[in-house]
Amino acid sequence: MSASFDLYVARRSWLHDLDPRTKLAFTLLSLILLLSVGNLLIMVAFLIVAHLILLSARIPWSRIRWIWERMLPLTVLILVLWPLFYQEGEDVLLELWRVRVTTFSLMEGAAMALRVDGLAFACFILLLSTGQSELVRGLVKWGLPFSWGLTLAIALRYLPTLYGIYATVSEAQQARGWVIGRGDLVKRLRSYMPVLVAVIITALRMTDNLSMALAARAFGARRDRTCLKEVHFRAVDGVLLVGMAGLFLALMVARFWLGFGAGLWK
Repeated sequence: MSASFDLYVARRSWLHDLDPRTKLAFTLLSLILLLSVGNLLIMVAFLIVAHLILLSARIPWSRIRWIWERMLPLTVLILVLWPLFYQEGEDVLLELWRVRVTTFSLMEGAAMALRVDGLAFACFILLLSTGQSELVRGLVKWGLPFSWGLTLAIALRYLPTLYGIYATVSEAQQARGWVIGRGDLVKRLRSYMPVLVAVIITALRMTDNLSMALAARAFGARRDRTCLKEVHFRAVDGVLLVGMAGLFLALMVARFWLGFGAGLWK
């Protein structure tokens, strides 16, 4: 990540040039699709397509690897815990006391882990290719009040910033000899207290600076607003929206009327 811990990657690509409303529609349709199907192959196919989209938009592989590094602990946790609590299936691989691991439960756990990864990448496609001002303009164009759009954009912008502050503070404390995450549970929790206190204080200062910056720009002084760079809906956006809507409707019809994608392999 960069020093500013911003998710947005400034590039000149077809994805960056799209109207933010088109990318918002893609993200929303992708989330609905991934939550509606349970097919393992669809999850894998979506992740492959998401990677191709990011690479074709000149998003550096280091940023994609950073996403996987953040998602890896959750993915492994799902893969480990899902078979322990979801014990359906007849092909038993391991049975020990109340633990019963089956092939079907392992496949279900893999599908759920890939679904979570797919949901994350659907959102990252939007965040990596859309600046904060463009995202706000796209939400406002959809009819959302400007203050709501700005609040959402600021939240998305400062979540990685808070993570960056936490990483910086923890590294600084460890450089001074502070041991973090060792010992029993109580000692581990106590070892994080100096880090959390510094992060909270930094976040409060950042909030105060942000409020003064908004006040200096006369935020809320008038209802009608102007913008330096307006977003425009082009012909390519219309073509992509029609294509996405058609594919989405076809998949939804296949899912709820024909049963396609309801199971792991069908």
